[in-house]
Amino acid sequence: MTPTHLGPAEHLFSAEEVEAAIQRMAVAINKDLEHLTPRRPVVLLCVLTGAVVVVGQLMPHLHFPLVLDCVQVSRYGAETSGGSLQWRTRPKESLAGAVVLLVDDILDEGITLQALQEYCVAEGAAAIHTAVMVRKKRPRTVEVQVDYVGLEVPDHFVFGYGLDARGLGRNAPGIFVLLEDN
Repeated sequence: MTPTHLGPAEHLFSAEEVEAAIQRMAVAINKDLEHLTPRRPVVLLCVLTGAVVVVGQLMPHLHFPLVLDCVQVSRYGAETSGGSLQWRTRPKESLAGAVVLLVDDILDEGITLQALQEYCVAEGAAAIHTAVMVRKKRPRTVEVQVDYVGLEVPDHFVFGYGLDARGLGRNAPGIFVLLEDN
């Protein structure tokens, strides 16, 4: 058990382990996307706020032209259980005809990621590639395709490295399980 400002937590992955996982994802993404010669750069779509750390770590390792954009949706807010999907920010870049690399912090139930994939399709994306830093080992509410996964975690509330618990803990050095909510 590790004490944190959020209460007792179990340290699952160190910052070095998370960074190594992000680098492994970059290798796989480059293998799939660097040979593309799209009419325009890949749209790297960061799902705010959780994926900002992952995207910041991932971008220097990607070897193809890209344009950074973001979308902000949330099901959690300051809670530790998901509610209805709230759209806060939509991408500024046109997705029509674009190859999109959608990057999120976590795949939990799959509802948010599925809605974002459907949004990209509706906006006319030519192809959608999806990456998540963390995938929970759990049954999904919906079927959702994820192309690149950094780490697998147990079905508990996790925080750190961009992931939050009640709005806090995004800056924790690694990934932790919040013990009081499990």
